Amino acid sequence: MLRAFHLAVIALAWIGVGYKLIDLRRRPNGLGRLALCAALLFLALALTVGLPPLYQRIPLFAGSPSLVRLVQHSLVVLAVFSTQLLVVHLASPPGRTAANVRVRAVVMAVFLIAMIVLFAAASPGDAAEDFVAAYATWPFVTEYLLTFLGFVAVVMADIFRLSVRFTRRATAGFLRAGLWLWAGASSAGFAFAVHKAAYALMTRFGNKPPWPEGPVSTTLAGLVLALFVAGLTAYGWGPRIGAARLWWSRYRTYRALLPLWKAFYEVMPDIVLRLPATRRAPVDLRLYRCVIEILDGRLALRAYWDGEVARVARERAMAAGLTGPRLDAAAEAAALAAALEARERGHVTGQEPPVMPDLGPDAGMAEEIRRLVLTARAYRRITTRRAGEALPASVRA
Repeated sequence: MLRAFHLAVIALAWIGVGYKLIDLRRRPNGLGRLALCAALLFLALALTVGLPPLYQRIPLFAGSPSLVRLVQHSLVVLAVFSTQLLVVHLASPPGRTAANVRVRAVVMAVFLIAMIVLFAAASPGDAAEDFVAAYATWPFVTEYLLTFLGFVAVVMADIFRLSVRFTRRATAGFLRAGLWLWAGASSAGFAFAVHKAAYALMTRFGNKPPWPEGPVSTTLAGLVLALFVAGLTAYGWGPRIGAARLWWSRYRTYRALLPLWKAFYEVMPDIVLRLPATRRAPVDLRLYRCVIEILDGRLALRAYWDGEVARVARERAMAAGLTGPRLDAAAEAAALAAALEARERGHVTGQEPPVMPDLGPDAGMAEEIRRLVLTARAYRRITTRRAGEALPASVRA
């Protein structure tokens, strides 16, 4: 089960690498894109090289299998540094990016050199699978692990701080989502480092924890990777999700207006801008047409308007507890239903409908559509109730 989870995490990492390499090929410029690709690539390599069926067949590790842990940990250092570089690039004030990158690069180099020196001094044996449990009591191994994990913890804390700070400046919703995903990933990465360091220290002093270290570390590493890949690729999927949500919102609005439009079209087919065969038309066009044709239909009903119907409907709606736009919509819907019936009968009232309430100088098509949706829903309730009242009592029961 753990091996399957490990393979799934590796597959996710390489999917992220392929996705961002395609993006980098389209737009090769930019420090942020390079850092992002490097972070995913180093992390995918670190996870892949740790597979026993792979590293056991590599001549470099044949004589000293535990050397794979130094290579793997070094790749993790480069991966988290590249991620840190990306967040620094995004969050640094203008003119401060280069200086901030240099400071963090020096820190990374110091930690990496210290890791190599301590690993060489420890000279661990051939046990590579359970490295912490096998060598935590050896001289310099715990120091090596604490150096590696200390760097990971420091970088994760820095990424969390910068990500949270940059969310205040991010304007796009998908970018804020990506930053919060990075903050979550860095929190999980910090927990990974603390857990592994605590396990190594307890083992070093003869108090080996009762739980195995590998499954917990692998689970936390997988969580880090999943959140980071989701955050790093937010530039790609974020706008698509936003576009899908916008399409769905407009489609629902269109469907809400459709019953009122159909009622107008059945009585006044000449209101259509063109024939209604628009199933393949974009939803924006269908919604725009629907709104314009409903407004045109309202104008065409001026001679059939009955103000008394609107007044009675308003009083009933007020008695039912409706206020504000919903009250206006209930009165409007009742008057429209009566005007449509008068138009069918050819009964001209000679009255004029009231001017629709002014929505203010900043109102636009969105406010007009919102008002029409309320009216369309009120109209649908009226027609549904009338259809029910027309049924025999035995059927209604």
